[in-house]
Amino acid sequence: MSQVQSKLNTIGEFQIEGQVRLKKLLEMSQSLPELARKNRRRPWVVHLKVVGRATIQKLNQTYLKHDYATDVLSFPAPQPFPKLGFLGELVIGLPVLKDQARELGHSASAELDVLLVHGLLHLLGFDHELGPREAQEMAQWEAHLLSLWGRPESHDLGLIERVTSGKKKK
Repeated sequence: MSQVQSKLNTIGEFQIEGQVRLKKLLEMSQSLPELARKNRRRPWVVHLKVVGRATIQKLNQTYLKHDYATDVLSFPAPQPFPKLGFLGELVIGLPVLKDQARELGHSASAELDVLLVHGLLHLLGFDHELGPREAQEMAQWEAHLLSLWGRPESHDLGLIERVTSGKKKK
């Protein structure tokens, strides 16, 4: 087990590591012309909060009317903030992250990367729930970003790929 993986246990530890990884993801994503067109203002800023099961379930119920704990929620910032570079907020449910990593047989660190990528794509305006074409486009971006980030197993890791392949419940 790597040192990064072994030190990530608590919400606070995942919060700190998540912020470091999110910063790298934002820098990498902004360098891609296709994504940079989604928001030309630089640098991009995204707030991240890692929370427990009760909090993520309450947020999911309040904002999406789904009464269960989920893995990641994306809250896009209202205008004019995106024009100023602030894309919005991501909230990650740590217990769900850990459960999914265990079920899929990969590290919690890898699952954190997947959730950050998925959430960022939502903040950039991608939405897999709009239809099959949109889901396919977002799945391709998930796989591409995860691959660039050094996750060669990205095809099996992306959230949308999991749902469409039956590896994860909606």
